[in-house]
Amino acid sequence: MTARSRLVSRYSLAVLAVLLAALLHAALDPVWGGRIPFVAFYPAVVFVAWFAGMGPGLLATVLSALLITRAWLVAPSVSAEGHVVALAFFVSAGVTVSFLVAARDRARDSVDLLLRHTPLGLAIRDADFRYVRVNRALAEMNGLAPGAHRGRTVREVLGDAAADLLEPLLQRVHTTRRPVTVDSLRVPLSDGPSEKGERYFSLIYSPILDGRGRVTGTTASVVEVTARVRAEQALDHERELLQTIIDTIPAMITMFTPDTRVLRLNREFERVTGWTAAEAQRVDFMAACYPDAEYRAMVRRHMEAPEPGWLDLEMTTKSGGVVQTSWSNVRLSDGSRVGIGVDITERKAHEAELVAARATAERANRAKDEFLAMLGHELRNPLSAIGSAVAVLERLRVDDLRGTRATQIIARQTQHLARLMDDLLDVGRVVTGKIILEPRAMDLLAAARRAVATLRAAGVTERHDVSVDGRPVWVTGDATRLEQVVTNLVSNALKFTPAGGTIRVWTGVEGGEALLRVSDSGVGMSPDLLPRIFDLFVQGDQPPERASGGLGIGLTLVRQLVGLHGGRVEARSAGAGQGSVFTIRLPVARTTLSDDAGGRQAGVAPCRILVVEDNADARDMLLALLTLDRHEVVTAADGPAGVDAALRLRPDVALVDIGLPGLNGYEVARRIRATESGRAIKLIALTGYGQSEDMRQAREAGFDLHLVKPVEPGRLDEALRALRPTDAQP
Repeated sequence: MTARSRLVSRYSLAVLAVLLAALLHAALDPVWGGRIPFVAFYPAVVFVAWFAGMGPGLLATVLSALLITRAWLVAPSVSAEGHVVALAFFVSAGVTVSFLVAARDRARDSVDLLLRHTPLGLAIRDADFRYVRVNRALAEMNGLAPGAHRGRTVREVLGDAAADLLEPLLQRVHTTRRPVTVDSLRVPLSDGPSEKGERYFSLIYSPILDGRGRVTGTTASVVEVTARVRAEQALDHERELLQTIIDTIPAMITMFTPDTRVLRLNREFERVTGWTAAEAQRVDFMAACYPDAEYRAMVRRHMEAPEPGWLDLEMTTKSGGVVQTSWSNVRLSDGSRVGIGVDITERKAHEAELVAARATAERANRAKDEFLAMLGHELRNPLSAIGSAVAVLERLRVDDLRGTRATQIIARQTQHLARLMDDLLDVGRVVTGKIILEPRAMDLLAAARRAVATLRAAGVTERHDVSVDGRPVWVTGDATRLEQVVTNLVSNALKFTPAGGTIRVWTGVEGGEALLRVSDSGVGMSPDLLPRIFDLFVQGDQPPERASGGLGIGLTLVRQLVGLHGGRVEARSAGAGQGSVFTIRLPVARTTLSDDAGGRQAGVAPCRILVVEDNADARDMLLALLTLDRHEVVTAADGPAGVDAALRLRPDVALVDIGLPGLNGYEVARRIRATESGRAIKLIALTGYGQSEDMRQAREAGFDLHLVKPVEPGRLDEALRALRPTDAQP
């Protein structure tokens, strides 16, 4: 039916009702004699207004008033004033009824509109739990038309399973006369659209009370929350899965809000710190883990950095202990963060152990260095005395052949002991970087010849054919150290070459590099020994007739010294009994200045010399040796006596031992240099301490030269010659 047809039918109903009222009035008028003309028309107006609305009600009122007035005009039954008053009362009543019904309709329409369009399911039940009214939303939830609910119970509409859950709630409302609220109720609906017929509802049952407080029914407000519950279940599953995953990770993981409030902790975090997530959320967790305010501020800055990286942190545990950790964190889109930490307590303890072990090793190494230095000093004192005694014997020219032979043996073995000791100490210096080179342009061939000449003078080459040839090759190097290299290579060849064998030393240039090659016809080397021949304490098989021993450090020192000169050394051998070849390659020098420029002076002019030495044997032998060279010699046995003798006698040269009683040699030198007369005295440190630090201290104390015991007579002559010109007067 269209709106127009509905409008026509409503007004037609008004006309029809008035006509029926007029017929009824005409039929009853003879009975009451026209005295109550409005009685038949009141029901008609109320009926039309109630069922057809305000407009038809007003129309019925007007038509009724006209018909009644016409009937009064035909046969007036009351006065005009009485008729007007009655008519006015009738019209007012009709209009009032029409407006009241219109207000009711508007209220009903508003309620219907609300019920029709609200997503909230609404229902009214009577005292027997039967539906009185249901809106469209609830009807759709129940799968039944709104009209089909009227008069039916919950059990008839939703089934037994749902009724078993809902009826106790309705009964509670009737009993307590209080509302009942359920946030999430699982209702099994076998014909429902959800999985397994189970749906979730949030509902509120409220009582309807009459004037005497009795429950006459209930109202229901229902919202289906199945989707929300499913989402929450999925979220709970995701959270459980996430927690399970992070609990299996062997790293500490924490999630926290931008204001550092803890959201989640994993099992490893709980194991390391003792804190659970629930406990951490109840306290100021940052203050609990980092009690110191400044330290905590530093941790916060690290956490707030865009890309903080990793930072080692000390964390306080729940029990008050401290653990060492390392942390990084990742910022999420909402500003929260995920922290990832590692327990590094064991690593830190291991590092501390390593530091302690390193410190112990360094102390042990220093102790070793000090021991070796002391050993060298203690050995050099007797060796110095022995060497000086041998030099005295050689210059006295003992006629007895046996005495001469004994003197040569003592000299040779003394030099051997001194060389072994120097090699041992030099290896330690080279390895620790304490050796200092004094490079200058020098002829490698001349250095090789000097080294071999020294060995010949010592008598160690008598049973072998040793030769030096080649061409002059200029390199930049420390002449003393390179001579030491040649001496060690030739000495090694002498050890492993039987008597009568040949040893060749050759120098030249090859491939733009300076070469020094030492070859021998000795026992050779096996292939497995060649890669290790330069390692410390490694020695090859030695022939029974070998004349001298060794410690296996000479070749190690060769490699180290050559490396300090920017060169390299290699060894070759065709095998056992095929001899060996050692080749040294060094950069060629850009200059060819002679390292022997100026030549050597033949002899040293006699001068006045002061010897300050606490070792009696060494002092006496130096006295004898220097006296044979026509020097005027004065001795002193301790530091104070040495200072007194120097200032009183004013010698040309003073040979001062460092390890003196009373005053050490450094203090003796400083006190001599502090005087006007002492500044002219040439001071030579004569000591068993030969490290670079010892030389530096000697220079700073005022010494002109530093000689290491045992000092060969030739080296002592060179020192005196360097300090005293040959034409100097005694």
